[in-house]
Amino acid sequence: MKILHLATDEKFINSIYWQFNSLNNTENTFVILVDFDYSDIKYVEIHDNFKLVEKNKKGLSHCLKEIEAHDIVICHGLNYFQSQIVLKTTASSKLIWFFWGGEFYDNPQLLKLKSIGEKTKKHFVKSTLKDKFKSLIRPLYYGVTNKTQTPEQSVLAAAKKIEHFGILYREEMDYFKSLGCLSSNVSLFKMTYYPLEFIFKDIEHIKVNGTNILLGNSASLTNNHLEAFDILKGFNFEDRKLIVPLSYGDTKYGESIIQTGKTLFGQNMFPITDYKTLHEFNTLLSSCNVVIMNHFRQQAVGNVIAVLWMGAKVYLNESNTLYHYLKRIGVVVFSINKDLKQNSNALVGLNEVEINKNREILKSELSFELLKGTMSSKLKSIIDNDN
Repeated sequence: MKILHLATDEKFINSIYWQFNSLNNTENTFVILVDFDYSDIKYVEIHDNFKLVEKNKKGLSHCLKEIEAHDIVICHGLNYFQSQIVLKTTASSKLIWFFWGGEFYDNPQLLKLKSIGEKTKKHFVKSTLKDKFKSLIRPLYYGVTNKTQTPEQSVLAAAKKIEHFGILYREEMDYFKSLGCLSSNVSLFKMTYYPLEFIFKDIEHIKVNGTNILLGNSASLTNNHLEAFDILKGFNFEDRKLIVPLSYGDTKYGESIIQTGKTLFGQNMFPITDYKTLHEFNTLLSSCNVVIMNHFRQQAVGNVIAVLWMGAKVYLNESNTLYHYLKRIGVVVFSINKDLKQNSNALVGLNEVEINKNREILKSELSFELLKGTMSSKLKSIIDNDN
């Protein structure tokens, strides 16, 4: 079966290359969509079956021809250029969209502000006259220059055309279906960019060995640090570090979070602003027996899975579909909304029975050896239905 992957220069693609090359009876072609400079590839490891294609009219025509020559087409993420490909192809039944998150959650016409807490909005989200003017002029600009809708409108239109939605768990798909963002006939393609074998290569034996607390995963508004600070400021941390990763994202936002954190928590506040090697980051994670991720949306899934595997006690916001998925499959996970209270047990880590239970469940859900069979069967059924 000939599979075409439409992707951009993102680190996730290396995992997908490994996964799909492990599937039987598949021939994979990767089209990496670039802006101008073919040499400016930072994350993707280029192999013989990779092609670099510019995001322009010629590139669009090339992609449409490639679609005709393949049995299955997988869009990794759905950006403006990919949405134009989807909207123009007549072979929509062979399309699969591997969802990244930002396509909907960062879309200003859909959920962008709903992923951010009220206090974070008040402090960091400012609407200016310039912003309002740009929002008015953008539809005209794209209509005249490109003869398309705006990028955010194009993505929403393309999303409804795709019949197969790639995500780890059904709760996320059902949520977007309830909002009317997906085709009424959409089907789940169970996948993950981070199967256990890829996440834990060479570190499968690492376990939590400290009592620090990890908060969030980046310097982005959707971490809702201020709302988490309000919950945590009454806790007695003693000599525990409150580790807050801020090494990527919005630098100014990160600096503000550091200042607020230092004011509230003093020496316990331990921001991470420099980039860590994978080994250094895993060592940092293993020092934390409590992890708090106050995302209202699906985010940092790989990090959550990693710390659960290591044995951390994880708190998630109930607005996050990931929380409901983990609860459904029986993982020992806790609610920020209900469980993160100032009592003697809130910051106590998991016991060995709970840690081992979580590991067994994650093995049964996220092992690539198990996912591989599900993925192969789904690919075959899509081709069979298309013929």
